[in-house]
Amino acid sequence: MESPSVRPAEPPPAPAAEPHGADRERPSRRVLFLDDDPRRAEVFLDRCPQAVWITRADACIGRLAEPWDEVHLDHDLNGERFVDVMRDDCGMAVVRWLCCGDREHLREARFFIHSHNFAAASLMVECLLRNGYAAEYRPFGYDLVDFLSFAPPPTRPARVWGRIVALWRRLAGRPRLTEPPATRYDEGGSRGRGPRAGMENGSEAGR
Repeated sequence: MESPSVRPAEPPPAPAAEPHGADRERPSRRVLFLDDDPRRAEVFLDRCPQAVWITRADACIGRLAEPWDEVHLDHDLNGERFVDVMRDDCGMAVVRWLCCGDREHLREARFFIHSHNFAAASLMVECLLRNGYAAEYRPFGYDLVDFLSFAPPPTRPARVWGRIVALWRRLAGRPRLTEPPATRYDEGGSRGRGPRAGMENGSEAGR
């Protein structure tokens, strides 16, 4: 009588190879973006889809109770331009909050000031640096290295102060306005504050 055939036990499946190098999944950066202009937000979120978009200074301060890897701050909000830095509804109000208390959970974050209001942006960067934060100025829509090199090279090396003056004229040199300034949403001379309702909720719910 033939003995029943015995099927050899199958070897256990080999463990899957663990990803390495660039293939290893990395936690995404936590990025907060403060700006009231939906066109800027569209550009930024296209490049950084995991970012949280905030349009108001008070909402930004509320979210800064959480840790972040990068914080991008505009200064002029509410559809206005060249806002007084002492107001509580501008980017400088966020910087004052950061500098007036112990914010250890944000000490490793990088702060980028992207406002085109050069005077206010410079003050924001200076205050952040003096209080131990990593901060730099990057005007939105410009590569800063190229922006600083907009003039043709001179025959003699340019002095640093001359470059600063040229940058100031480029960014902030505008004729003095005798009437309330137009908002950034104005295209054909009409004035308005632009669409703002529901931006925070929409951005935090999945932008």
